[in-house]
Amino acid sequence: MKRQTLTMISASMLCILLTVTGCGSTSGGQTASSDMKNSISAAASDSGTEDILLNESSSQDSAVRDAASEKMESDADAADDSAEAGYGTGIVKNQNQKIIYTYNYSTETKEFDSFYQKVTEKTQELGGYVESSETNGSVSDGVNRYAHMTLRIPAEKMDQLTSLLDLDSNVTYRSRSSENVTLRYVDLESHVKALRIEQKTLLQLLEKAEKLKDIIALQSQLTQVRYEIESYESQLRMYDNLVDYSTIYLDISEVERTTNVTPVRASFFEETADRFSDNLYAVGQWLRASAVWLISSLPVLLPFGAVLAAAVLLIRKRIKNWKKGRKKYTFAKTEEQKEENSSDSENNEH
Repeated sequence: MKRQTLTMISASMLCILLTVTGCGSTSGGQTASSDMKNSISAAASDSGTEDILLNESSSQDSAVRDAASEKMESDADAADDSAEAGYGTGIVKNQNQKIIYTYNYSTETKEFDSFYQKVTEKTQELGGYVESSETNGSVSDGVNRYAHMTLRIPAEKMDQLTSLLDLDSNVTYRSRSSENVTLRYVDLESHVKALRIEQKTLLQLLEKAEKLKDIIALQSQLTQVRYEIESYESQLRMYDNLVDYSTIYLDISEVERTTNVTPVRASFFEETADRFSDNLYAVGQWLRASAVWLISSLPVLLPFGAVLAAAVLLIRKRIKNWKKGRKKYTFAKTEEQKEENSSDSENNEH
């Protein structure tokens, strides 16, 4: 009787392990499952039931794979038939799809404080949250401010935030990317389902185990299975969060004059006029900045200029005195030479 009970327990364990192996568990789980299968298979072969167990586990393994394959194929077909509700939103008609949307926006505004506050309040109103925010620049230093924000917005409400950006700021750049993770999500769900079946069976076997070595082996296998379940469920929660809340990377620049965004199909004259206007404004800003720097630097420039002027006058005076002394020296040498010449001529005459 005890031998038959052990055989049935070994048979059940072998079926579950083969099923999980067919679903593709992690490498650590595969190694532990392989060792357990070998020992259980040996026990099953002693009672002459190994062939029957292998056939049953093979049919269960095939059924699980077929079910997962059918679900992934149906979800993939649904992905081809789904349509997006608009550019500014991540909504899809088929709710079975797992699509992650990511947005990138660069904006300009003349009212930095009010616009920053509007974006923050709108994010909270839509049920989203600010994941990170960074601000640089200072009005007191005369440097235009700049902010980089990472926002998480419910996917079906993203169009409301993008509408705010279009209306209350000058959008200089925008992009959107999408990633369909449906197949990966379904595969993770299949792993979790198979591991939960294995966990249930292991718990049942643990209740009936009598030998210490069997209890230790079952508890070790349970620990591995629970770890894998938690790992897969963590990935599922991460995908759920990324799908439910789209991510938008928003750059906000404070400007005194917004940049002209030339349409894609702008004419030659329109594009030339926009470029000329931007360059003219840039030159004006440079002249303005230069004048501000010059005037603001007068407290430093005036003393420096006075010292420089005094140094120049002193050097010029010394150069002038040197030239005057040189001239006197040259004149004296010339007179002395003349006297020597006249003296020589008189001596020659006598």
